[in-house]
Amino acid sequence: MPTPTLERVLKERVTGLVGDDLKAVEAEIALALDSPVVLIQEMGAYIAGAGGKRLRPTLLLLAARLAGYRGPRATRLACVVELLHTATLIHDDVVDQAPLRRGRPSANAQWGDDASVLVGDHLYSKSFAMLVRDNDRGVLETLARATVSMTEAEVFQLERKRSGVTTEADYLRIITQKTASFMSACCRIGALLGGVPDAQLEALTRYGVDIGVAFQISDDSLDFNADQDRLGKAIGADLREGKRTLPLIAMLERVTPGQAERVRTLLRQRALTAAEVEEIRRVVLDHEGVDYALARAHAYAQGAKADLAVFPPSEERETLALIADFVVDRDR
Repeated sequence: MPTPTLERVLKERVTGLVGDDLKAVEAEIALALDSPVVLIQEMGAYIAGAGGKRLRPTLLLLAARLAGYRGPRATRLACVVELLHTATLIHDDVVDQAPLRRGRPSANAQWGDDASVLVGDHLYSKSFAMLVRDNDRGVLETLARATVSMTEAEVFQLERKRSGVTTEADYLRIITQKTASFMSACCRIGALLGGVPDAQLEALTRYGVDIGVAFQISDDSLDFNADQDRLGKAIGADLREGKRTLPLIAMLERVTPGQAERVRTLLRQRALTAAEVEEIRRVVLDHEGVDYALARAHAYAQGAKADLAVFPPSEERETLALIADFVVDRDR
C-alpha cells in the first residue's frame, strides 16, 4: 500500500478539523461577492471559481481552534482575509501585467486593467465593511497594520525593480512585509479570538511570519523548477515580470563576474525570449540558486514549528506543523 503524500495527509487533517468551517467560508464569500452591478457579479463568480487552497482562511481557523475559540466569528473573519487576499492578487496581476492566474486567464486579461483595479478596490472595501461590523479593535488594528505593510512592500519592490538591484536583505524585507505580514495577521486574529495569554499570542504571530517567508521563498523557487501541469505555475513567469527572487539573487553571488553581467544584461531588456528565460533558468539551477533558497525556506519552516512549542500537544498544533512542512515540500 503506497505511503500517503504529505498533501493528502494534510488535506484529511484540515477537513476533519475545519472542513465545515471552510464550507461556511465559501458561502460567506459567495454572499459577499453578490452585487446589483453585473460586472462585479461576473468577475466575482470568476474569481471565486478560481479555487486555490484557501491557505489564509485555514490558518485563521486553525489558529482560532488552537487558541480555544469555537464560534461564528472565525468563519466571518476567514472570509474577510480571503477577500483581502483576492484583492491583492487582482492588483498584483495588473501591476505585473500577468496573463494567467492559477492556470486560467487573469482578471485583467479577461476584463481589462480598469475593471480589475475597480473590482479589487471593491473587495478591499467590502472586507473592511465586514470588519467594521465585527467591531473588534484588536482585529481591525491587526489587519490595518498588515495592509499598510503590504502596500509599502509593493512600492519598495517596484523601486528595487526599477533600480535593477535587489539584495537578499531587500528580498527578505519585501516578502516579510508583503506575504508574511498578512499570514501573520491571520494567525494573530485566530489567537485574539481565543483570548490567549500574550506569550501564545506572540508565538502564533511569529509562526505566521515564519510560515509566510517559507511559503514565499518556496513559491519563488517554483519559477525555476515547477511541475507546470500540476501546479498551474508557468516556468519563468517571475523572470518575465522582472522580479528578482532569492534563487536568482543567490545565483548572482556564485557565478563569475562575466556570467553575472550576462544575466544582468538580459534582465535589463524590456522583454525576454523563451530561449533567454531558459538560459537564465539553467544558470540558476546549475549554480544551486534553488537549492540555497529552499534551504532557507526549510529553516523558516523549522522556526515556525518551534514557535508552536508554547502550546500543549493537540491535533490543531500538529496540523499547523504539517502546514509548515507542506509549504516548502510541495511536489515540484
